[in-house]
Amino acid sequence: MLQVLSSESAQKILGTLKSEPKTASDIAKSVDQSVQNVSYHLERLCEADLITPVETWYSEKGREMTVYALTTEQLVVRFHDSTD
Repeated sequence: MLQVLSSESAQKILGTLKSEPKTASDIAKSVDQSVQNVSYHLERLCEADLITPVETWYSEKGREMTVYALTTEQLVVRFHDSTD
């Protein structure tokens, strides 16, 4: 999970999903990156259970578009000290 979160692109994507669920193309516009790059990070964020597909929308041309949302509103990471 930390490896996924170490990416600035992934952090920007999570930031844009904070306000509302979005499609890959909407996210790409929000973070000023290619849809291909955003899709790569979306896949990694899904694998880390940080985001999840929540529904499917259809474009004006009838294309299916997956809508992504955060899996949780807050993430807390704790590092355990073995001396505790």
